[in-house]
Amino acid sequence: MIRLVSAAAILVAVGTLLAPDAASAQTHPLPFSATFSGAAAFTSQTTTSFTGAGNATHMGQIVTMGYALITGSDNTGCAGGIANTNVETLTAANGDALTITSVDVACPTGPGQYHGTGHWVVTAGTGRFSDARGDGSFDGNSDFGAGTFAIRLTGTVVLDH
Repeated sequence: MIRLVSAAAILVAVGTLLAPDAASAQTHPLPFSATFSGAAAFTSQTTTSFTGAGNATHMGQIVTMGYALITGSDNTGCAGGIANTNVETLTAANGDALTITSVDVACPTGPGQYHGTGHWVVTAGTGRFSDARGDGSFDGNSDFGAGTFAIRLTGTVVLDH
């Protein structure tokens, strides 16, 4: 009887190890896009701030808060390009938030005006986005003379539930 119980326990343990992970079985990539705009300002010679609002898939209406840290010059995409790291937190009406970090190059398009493109990744989340991951492309415009910005994100977000 003891051998039968031990054998059954071993079979259950092996079956558990070989079974697909429950978390990975529920992982599903979702197309993601967000557009938002608002106020932009230089807060120092190497940092900017962004606050705005817009819409994002899986979130609806959002408010945004972010900043960019200028990391140097980058002339690979354009003359006078400015390499930067941009961190944006997108918050849904219910308080769930998704934070993305992009590395991009801002190309001057006029006095105090820039067009930036790059790649973003999910770096944090709360609520239903607490275990989110994902990435995609970043496209944005800033006009620091007018104090405005507009950003579009496209890509994929994976939610583990």
